[in-house]
Amino acid sequence: AAYQQRFDPQKSKGLLLVGGSGTGKTHLMCGLLNYLTLQRGIGCRFVDFFHLTARIRATYDNSRSESEQDILGPLAEVPVLAIDELGKGQGTPWELGIVDQLISRRYNAGRIVLATTNYEPEAWQPQTGKKIDQSLEDRVGRRILSRMTEMCDVVEVRGPDFRTTRLPRRRPT
Repeated sequence: AAYQQRFDPQKSKGLLLVGGSGTGKTHLMCGLLNYLTLQRGIGCRFVDFFHLTARIRATYDNSRSESEQDILGPLAEVPVLAIDELGKGQGTPWELGIVDQLISRRYNAGRIVLATTNYEPEAWQPQTGKKIDQSLEDRVGRRILSRMTEMCDVVEVRGPDFRTTRLPRRRPT
């Protein structure tokens, strides 16, 4: 709530929400985007990284009229871009190139990025001091992580996986 109240598209840093599956990162981001768009009138876009790369891959089919630039251009220009599931995917050089291009364009233009990830920024878990299998740096590279940590405040979202701990939904009878 404090972040959204003091939010200034010209001065605020973005947010990198880090936490396990089902802890509410996407829910929190969507609530923030709802507020920024509907209450403050700020242009925002939401993309799931996996769907973004699939959409861009589809542009390479010669029968498509949409190009990679047709997709990335508006995402680079919108005042606030939310990227869900940063680090998801195969981690191929092509995927890393897409992330690098998008983050670099927004970084150079001073535009805000909000992102969620299941990967810790560092290879060491802060609460346990244990080495983790893969960090966000392992997934997106040092350059992208460096830019993201300058552009964003890192916020850890802790809690149980809501999807597995909530009571089963009741089916209508």
